[in-house]
Amino acid sequence: MDLGLKDRVAVVAGASRGLGRATAQALLAEGAKVVAVARASEALASLAAQHPDRCVAFEGDLLDPSLPGQAVQEALRRFGRLDIAVVNTPGPKPLLPLEAGEPDFAAAFDSTFYPAWRQVRAAAEAMKAARWGRIVIVSSTSVKAPKPFLCLSAAARSALWAWAKSAAPELYAQGITINALFAGPHDTDRARQLGVKDKVIGRPDDFGRFVASLCGDATRFITGAGYMLDGGESPAP
Repeated sequence: MDLGLKDRVAVVAGASRGLGRATAQALLAEGAKVVAVARASEALASLAAQHPDRCVAFEGDLLDPSLPGQAVQEALRRFGRLDIAVVNTPGPKPLLPLEAGEPDFAAAFDSTFYPAWRQVRAAAEAMKAARWGRIVIVSSTSVKAPKPFLCLSAAARSALWAWAKSAAPELYAQGITINALFAGPHDTDRARQLGVKDKVIGRPDDFGRFVASLCGDATRFITGAGYMLDGGESPAP
């Protein structure tokens, strides 16, 4: 199926590794142009080098409040437009609920909620003029099926999803959709850091292709939707 992504322009956060990199590669494979955002690394540089005419490495720290706006401006400067934003932030540290203190929750929101919120705001502002946009939030199953050791992730990502869901109607009126993917364990560094092993886990390239499938013309009526990608691991809500 032709997703209609040829020459669409995307900003992909966390694009140097894991689910972010897989998503950037999937969009590039569909003919999109990508501003790949991540901290400076050989992995980020190699991604851009593989697609010198269609991929730009944009180095920076997602915790920098100015970065989302700068990445959007880079897309406009290099490619003249912005159509797609893949919102991606680091996960907070694992911690049990009654062990988490106020500073831990503050840090979780600083690293996970606010950077993603800024990415959505910056992208939507650039998409309004064309009245066309696709925003996809990379999230976690902890939103739908909280795990005790991921209580910080559940709190920050649930708040983000509640805000995004609330914003969906206003964005849709401007031609912009916003959806979220609640990812279970995938074969990434993050999963290994959390000790995931000896079980069936997802493939990042499959995840990336699913993101791409939400970014074309045919998904214009899908917004405010959250998708579980966990191989059936989580119980029904």
